[in-house]
Amino acid sequence: MAEAQSNHLLVETPLLRVFDVTCRERRSGYGAVELNRVAQIALPRRGVFLLERRGQEVVVDPTVAVLLATDDEYRIGHPSDDGDGGIVLAMATDVLEEALGTVGGGTGRLSADDQFAVFVLTHTLRASGNDALETEDAVLLLAARLRPAFTRPEPCPIGPAQRRRIARAQTLLASAPAERWDLRTLARRVDCSPFHLARQFRAVTGETVSRYLLRLRLSLALERLAQGERDLAALALDAGFAHHSHLTARFGAVFGMTPAQARDALTKRSLAELRTILAN
Repeated sequence: MAEAQSNHLLVETPLLRVFDVTCRERRSGYGAVELNRVAQIALPRRGVFLLERRGQEVVVDPTVAVLLATDDEYRIGHPSDDGDGGIVLAMATDVLEEALGTVGGGTGRLSADDQFAVFVLTHTLRASGNDALETEDAVLLLAARLRPAFTRPEPCPIGPAQRRRIARAQTLLASAPAERWDLRTLARRVDCSPFHLARQFRAVTGETVSRYLLRLRLSLALERLAQGERDLAALALDAGFAHHSHLTARFGAVFGMTPAQARDALTKRSLAELRTILAN
């Protein structure tokens, strides 16, 4: 989508393609308008970028899925210097419509289970020698489980000024999730009272500020665990957790497993096991 971007083709079959995308773009405003040629779902794993589509700006981070329709026009902006990365699922419009129930484009909020499934699928597909039919099956199962993200109603309506404020708050948190944030500091940065920020943030995102930040930090941890990280004490501190036990407790509460179990799931999965995860 942008300059300084690498697209690694993980899967190519007559039915679909999957790309592992890494963007190293430095902090910048919106780039030129781009035209999307193939219906696709973008699923970030780390970092944050801004998407302007049909006159609306969306903060895209690991809690968000993006559906771009054929012939969608959009622009991308980069609010931090750390870049971003994720996977893109590209497939024929009719196939995507059967999976999602829509191909009109838009964004959806991922559940924690969906978030974990994106990591597992990515790192399973990175292994060589996967059977084409099994791969297609797994990718389409993931697309199907994303259907609620694009079809569930939006949280309660809120005005454009308040939405811009919450977008700024999301951008700040997603650009530095490991920082020690508190509600008063964040509210001051977006010119709002802590009470109104907390209320409006939940109205726009469907989550509390603390839950949103937790999921961003868990994405940092998942990315490291997928690379085989074994020093959980260092990982906890790098991802913004107070200590090893804090990280373990939050993993259990959100994903129902320990970090070590998550590492095993991410590094040792086969496509057959992955289908079981995605079908649940």
